[in-house]
Amino acid sequence: MRYGYFDNEKREYVITRPDTPMSWINYLGTPEYGALISNNASGYSFYRSPALQRLLRFRFNSIPMDRPGRYIYIRDDKNRDYWSASWQPVAKGFEKYKSECRHGMGYTRFISEYAGIKSNYKVFVPLNDPIEFWELEIENKSEEERELSIFPYAEFCFWNIEQDLKNFQYILYTCRMDYLDDIIDYSLLFAGGNEEKAFMASTVPVSGFDTDRDVFIGNYHHEGNPAAVERGRCFNSIAVGGNPCAALHIKLKLKPGEKRWLAFIVGIGNARVEGKNYKEKYSSKEAVAKEFQAIQDYWQKRMSNYKCETPSWEVNTMVNIWNQYQCHMTFNWSRSASFNEAGGRDGIGYRDTNQDTLGVVHAIPEEVKQKLINLLKAQLSEGYAIHNFQPLVLQQGEHNVVPREGIFSDDHLWLLLSVGAYLRETGDLGFLEEVVPYADKGEATVYEHLKQALEFSWEYRGPNGFLYGMAADWNDCINLKGEGESIWSTFLFYRAIQEFLEMARRKGREEDSIHFEGYAGIIRENLAGKAWDGEWFIRGYLDSGRKLGSAESEGSKIFLNTQSWAVVSGAFKEEKARKAMESVNTYLATEHGLLLNYPAFREFDEEVGAITSFPAGLKENGAIFCHANTWAVIAEAILGNGDRAFEYYLSYLPARHNDRADKYTMEPYVYCQFITGKEHPYHFGRARNSWLTGTAAWSFVGISQYILGVRADYDGLLIDPAIPREWESYKVYRKFRGKDFYIEVKNPDKVSNGVKELRVNGELLAGNLIPLDVMQEENRVEVILG
Repeated sequence: MRYGYFDNEKREYVITRPDTPMSWINYLGTPEYGALISNNASGYSFYRSPALQRLLRFRFNSIPMDRPGRYIYIRDDKNRDYWSASWQPVAKGFEKYKSECRHGMGYTRFISEYAGIKSNYKVFVPLNDPIEFWELEIENKSEEERELSIFPYAEFCFWNIEQDLKNFQYILYTCRMDYLDDIIDYSLLFAGGNEEKAFMASTVPVSGFDTDRDVFIGNYHHEGNPAAVERGRCFNSIAVGGNPCAALHIKLKLKPGEKRWLAFIVGIGNARVEGKNYKEKYSSKEAVAKEFQAIQDYWQKRMSNYKCETPSWEVNTMVNIWNQYQCHMTFNWSRSASFNEAGGRDGIGYRDTNQDTLGVVHAIPEEVKQKLINLLKAQLSEGYAIHNFQPLVLQQGEHNVVPREGIFSDDHLWLLLSVGAYLRETGDLGFLEEVVPYADKGEATVYEHLKQALEFSWEYRGPNGFLYGMAADWNDCINLKGEGESIWSTFLFYRAIQEFLEMARRKGREEDSIHFEGYAGIIRENLAGKAWDGEWFIRGYLDSGRKLGSAESEGSKIFLNTQSWAVVSGAFKEEKARKAMESVNTYLATEHGLLLNYPAFREFDEEVGAITSFPAGLKENGAIFCHANTWAVIAEAILGNGDRAFEYYLSYLPARHNDRADKYTMEPYVYCQFITGKEHPYHFGRARNSWLTGTAAWSFVGISQYILGVRADYDGLLIDPAIPREWESYKVYRKFRGKDFYIEVKNPDKVSNGVKELRVNGELLAGNLIPLDVMQEENRVEVILG
């Protein structure tokens, strides 16, 4: 069953059935003011920090689902019937209530019609002000004059999410509400003396208001039948303590065919100052429309640096629109704000954000550079990194030192990949000489930061010569304590060394090149000997010396990541690499993607860790972990297996599931964290945890750089496709170092890879690299495979 469709011309996903199996959401806003909104207008907002400055409240994992939100109630004052501009929360029957939700780039729109009244309700966040607009156009499509009441409603959060969720004996007695000049004022003074303020304003005259949630909703009522809406007017309540809300009452008379425009502004600041100023500034439809146009221009610019035209509509839809948009959202908010993360995990995850930069560095390299500096500041002088941190409050000091059992073996190594990607994209080798402080003490150049990251990993190796697992590696639920060793982190270490060697050579650091080439040689020899199991690479060694992910192992015998990273790392290219990836296809491939491991663990194993606590087929225990699938796509592309790479890519592609959305359940326009695996007794193929996932960035890297094969390089632009043999041609537009590239790839011999001919602006070049010295401001590139 499908619930909507893609409108690519408008860059929207259109939801035509509002009763989606899960909340299908959109992200709005900027790194300053963020907002989440579902297809039924639920969600929340925050200013800079979703944990410390949460403005609007949302109840996670609740019944009924998807509450509360940005609701606009519409009431017919003659017959007392009422409904909402979004289907929820009133939820009128589909036989009379017609609606669609349009999620777009930076906005969400609800178009509904009921009882002869059509409403068009749009929510967006402007670029430069910490506010959100609720813009409503309402039209009388009946043949008689209508008297209507409009009630915008939002429930305020107590700012600090932990206080809001837990400390009711204190926090319920702190808010101070007020009302003046059609503006609701929300104030909360914390025990430390800091005061947070917000407001709701109307662009049209107001007939009444409420600031006390329990009064507006009423005892034993809910958002679907508020007492104020039922009776047709607000109570003019002023909350001093209690649960704060913002509700306004606007009365309208509409003649047949008449339309009216009005808007409400919710935002940060004092109602008497900022609230009043914003109300005056945005009192006209034209002023608000100007801000909306700026949002559209903003997203057009951010998403205009890469575009493809392929024989697959799913690829074109995801790559050109939704995958890039999702990459920007993960870059902005890491894993801190979603419908799964309540917001207590504030700031950014170290490994997460390093990887998130890979999906946007082609579009916003300067912003990526600043993010990299923030990440470098969270690295300790010993070389490891703080797993989760908040850049807004990070201060240098010994308090940032982490004991060994809290260190993640992979975090710091991702710096090598993210900095390497930035350098290849920009050619900014001077960045390596910039000086950045460590989190605990001292400072060093970026180059020395990266070098120290490698030295730390070399120092912390176990009895078999592989990196200690420590708290965890990429898989947070594999906890190899004591002498436990991670083969996967060792593959990442090998890849990180390769990235550093390229930088050292270009900086003329011959001594460092020789030094780390020695490390790489030893690591590769260990991997070839002690990590190879005959048909695949093992996952690690446990504290007791037992192998993890071996044919002889109890529990799970093969893991996806050590097979894909044997190739992605560059450590293995032929026999072992191909055999390992063939084992992936044999044991891990399913119609909905590749299993993370097989078979799933059935009994708890303390030496392995939390992965063994999940039921089979869920999360890290035998699920289809989409992030890990992206690396298998890249591995097969590197090996030249374009058909298989594309098969794997399509298997977990959200758009492919649009027509089975009732089974898939999550949004078909963005990637999710995992899809339930085949060993689950009931829900094979069900998706969970969408939006904020490393799947977004790595999927974009996989399709754009490895399948379509257009990659930034230190010395130019590399053309190295690995496509399905059946493709006859495709096109890519790509901006690289300020220059435009219009690339057309033709495949007359029906091959997957191999560049037979490369012409740039009519000039035949040798090989498959477009060097910097032949590039013009605009470049026409013709590629023939064979």
